[in-house]
Amino acid sequence: MVITEALFEERIQHLVKLEKKWVIGLSGGADSLCLILLANVLAKAHGIELFACIVDHKLRIESSDEILPILDLLGKAGIRHKVFTWHHDDDIGGSIERKARDARYGFLYGFCEEVGAGVLVTAHHAMDQWETFFMRLSHGSSLRGLSCIKPVSRCGNVLLVRPLLDFTPSDIRETLADRFGIWTYVNDPSNSDPRFERVRWRNAHQQLAKNHGLDIMNVNKTITRLQNANDCLDKMANNATQEIFDGTYIKMSMFSELHIELRMRVLHTVLNAVSARGPHIISYDLLHRVSHDICAPGFVATNLSGVVMRKDRTKNVRCSQEERGLSRDS
Repeated sequence: MVITEALFEERIQHLVKLEKKWVIGLSGGADSLCLILLANVLAKAHGIELFACIVDHKLRIESSDEILPILDLLGKAGIRHKVFTWHHDDDIGGSIERKARDARYGFLYGFCEEVGAGVLVTAHHAMDQWETFFMRLSHGSSLRGLSCIKPVSRCGNVLLVRPLLDFTPSDIRETLADRFGIWTYVNDPSNSDPRFERVRWRNAHQQLAKNHGLDIMNVNKTITRLQNANDCLDKMANNATQEIFDGTYIKMSMFSELHIELRMRVLHTVLNAVSARGPHIISYDLLHRVSHDICAPGFVATNLSGVVMRKDRTKNVRCSQEERGLSRDS
């Protein structure tokens, strides 16, 4: 299926009116090339200022040379851009994928701030969603985790938008060929390296789809339903937080009556509101345990994610920023 202007605009229609300055994360692969070209058509039609941000991760010798034809394409299209280089030791160690991702998003959000853009657009597609689901399922993820990649999310003042989540890699390649006359693009060898978990799931897709009906569209339909359920619980938790937490105290008589899933979400919201570290992710297991602990009769105090929680004489729990040097997550 070719991705038309109407199909693309349908995914981000509300942003056309709200935000007029966008940054596009561009790697040079088929998906991000398709994204930048579709976004450029939309930008010209609606007066949107477009910027491309390219990150050279320096993980392959040829990576810098691969950027040159992309820069030529951007120049011909009149798209402003910036190239960032990730400087790192030759022996990175640990999870290369995670560290490269963290570095990439650091550059992307930093560039949004630099140019004053309120929207960051990335090229995650339907296969990325499928792979993420099975990776998280195999790790025993929570409902929030199984909700996978959201079409729109927020990080500080920037909206992170993923308009290609409904489209498959074949849709993207077909669009590049039929609409833009492009048949060649960067193919990162790591995308076929079975040492990476994501690649192993990608390689299993055809068999799972054929033998068990676990194709992209069926699984992504389930993900959409999980996202709806997760959003509903988030809304319930936000409403409960307003009643239970006054900015300093958790009212334990109300908190303890909540279902454990809502308790965890309320606690997460409270911790992010109080912590000097700002919003961050706390593991499901840790939230589950502390949500139980603070309701126990013998609970006195605990430190978690930069917040001291201490029961007082009223049997409510006071939440305050911990003093420096005393951090100790439960």
